[in-house]
Amino acid sequence: MSRTARGTRPSRISPLSWIGAIAVHAVIVGLLLQFGTEPAQSNVPPRPDVEAVRVQAADEELLEQRREAHRQALREEELRKQREREAKRKEAERKKAEKRKREEEARRKAEEKKKAKARAEAKRKAKEEAKRKLAEKRKREEAARRQAEEEKKRAAERAEAKRKAEEEARKLKEAEQRAEARRQEQAQRRQREAARRARQADIWRIAIKKRIERVWLRPPAAGNISPCEVVVEQDEKGVVLSAKVRGCRASQAWQDSLRNAVLKASPLPRPPIAELFDRHLVITFRPKAPR
Repeated sequence: MSRTARGTRPSRISPLSWIGAIAVHAVIVGLLLQFGTEPAQSNVPPRPDVEAVRVQAADEELLEQRREAHRQALREEELRKQREREAKRKEAERKKAEKRKREEEARRKAEEKKKAKARAEAKRKAKEEAKRKLAEKRKREEAARRQAEEEKKRAAERAEAKRKAEEEARKLKEAEQRAEARRQEQAQRRQREAARRARQADIWRIAIKKRIERVWLRPPAAGNISPCEVVVEQDEKGVVLSAKVRGCRASQAWQDSLRNAVLKASPLPRPPIAELFDRHLVITFRPKAPR
């Protein structure tokens, strides 16, 4: 089995190794040339190919020796590194063991400190509990005394509160009666005002309708006598901007005459009060049946 097959990594031949091998080869070739100039000891000259084979064998043996030396150096380096890693591992384990020992000691001391603190805390709580019980006893006695006084005071306060509540109820009832009277009066006033405004609005619409009828030139025959509505749009001065007849089944001539009458009646009468003014009016007219 070769050295490579046994697990040794093949060595990489450095340039110096190649230079050394070439130098040895040159020396051997020089010696052969020098010996070749001397008188031959044998009648049969050596074959050049045999000499070349010997030189090549010597070179290969030298090269193999250098390779083996390099592999040996690599093995020694690997052993040295393994020893260093082993030393580092043992040192790390030692430090780890020391750390665990220190941590265990710290944990033990902390546990002892915790127990001592717990004992001190229990002693403090017991002392505080005794003080608390004594304070509660005194507090109960003081509370019983104050309760008797408070009960007496509350009885007087309840009597006073009852008197005040009755007085407040009486005042509240009177206030509610006055408020109800004011509400009824305001409602009646609103109703009267609404009725007055409705009457004025009716008067205004009647005035507008009469003005339109005064200028209306009706056709002789109205056709259908169902009611017709006129939608009127006006400005603040009563000027008619547009007039449109809707919902009417009278003859077209009758509808046109009504629309023209609305336009001719412009400007329309103003309302009695400004608040009643409406830009859009809907006025109903009923055609008269033909005689």
